[in-house]
Amino acid sequence: MGEAPDTAATPRRGVRGWFAGLSLSQIGQLLTVVILAGTALFGGLDTVDSAVTEFTPGKEFSDNAFTVTLERATLVDELRAGTTLIAPKTPGRTYLGIVMKIRNDGTVPAYLDDEIDLRDQPDKRFYGVVRVTDGSPVPSLGPGLTEEVGVLWTLPHNALHPGDSVTVRIWKKKFTELMVTYGRTWVDSETEYGQATLPVRGKQ
Repeated sequence: MGEAPDTAATPRRGVRGWFAGLSLSQIGQLLTVVILAGTALFGGLDTVDSAVTEFTPGKEFSDNAFTVTLERATLVDELRAGTTLIAPKTPGRTYLGIVMKIRNDGTVPAYLDDEIDLRDQPDKRFYGVVRVTDGSPVPSLGPGLTEEVGVLWTLPHNALHPGDSVTVRIWKKKFTELMVTYGRTWVDSETEYGQATLPVRGKQ
């Protein structure tokens, strides 16, 4: 008389055989479905939910360190302040300048180089921040001071034209304690920022 079949082992052998018949991509897709189903039971996947504050040119926006008022975006082939050459002509490139008023609302100097992020222009190159009045560099701004500055990037010559628009982002900031020897400074948020869109004009 033969032995009864091992009914407990039969399903396991079937599952193993089924997996053996799958390709690596099919197994990967199956695992993804299982992981998503499992995380749904526990509230879903963790996501970084960026908090965006839309604002418009001419309106003040505070990132906690600075209050910024965007004024205009202009394309130029070169930039001069009177007879002083600030940004020379470069073959195949043009300059985009974002002019803004900016006020330091804090109690320590804060840097301007990373204040504005130009979006959707992968070939941009940051050039600097200059005073509108005389073209002199403005790397930082002291507490309580206000300046009208131009933030400059170079772009491929045909990246933008007058009548286009550009979008800029300004990250919110938090006054944070660094290592003891470095003191405290403003640090960009990883999730909160202000965003504005400006029309682009040519040099008038």
